[in-house]
Amino acid sequence: MRMRHAILAAVLTCVVALSGKAREAEADTLPGMAGHGWPNHFDTCFGSSWAMMQNNCGVTRLLIIPVQARYWGYGSVLARAAGNGAGGMTNCQGISTWASASGQIADSFTQIVSTSTSQTTQVLSLGGLSVFPGGVAHFECFVAPTGGRVFAVDFE
Repeated sequence: MRMRHAILAAVLTCVVALSGKAREAEADTLPGMAGHGWPNHFDTCFGSSWAMMQNNCGVTRLLIIPVQARYWGYGSVLARAAGNGAGGMTNCQGISTWASASGQIADSFTQIVSTSTSQTTQVLSLGGLSVFPGGVAHFECFVAPTGGRVFAVDFE
């Protein structure tokens, strides 16, 4: 009987230890095309191809990429984006919110990070983002005019 309890305790210890490691290894990825224009959801300036969203107009446009959180927060948020190749940069920021009696309140913000002007895909390290499980967050990217792109947002 004692041996069974010892084995059960060892198995449970391993399950608990490994479940924490599995969480750390998981990452969520949202494609740029999961986003929409703001304030107009159906902003015709954005064109998508596979996962990427590209600004086809001659002015900077705001792309919003919403997400529902699975965890208490994310220690690392990355955006993959590009400038327009002609002097325009794309910048992104993550924002989490929660609902209160007075409405939706912005709770946590990542830093705002910009690409260079190059059309080459760049990885922007936005930092961490606090959010409640099941809560909402979104990523705001001001996409460079005439060719700026957002490929995806990764968070873990």
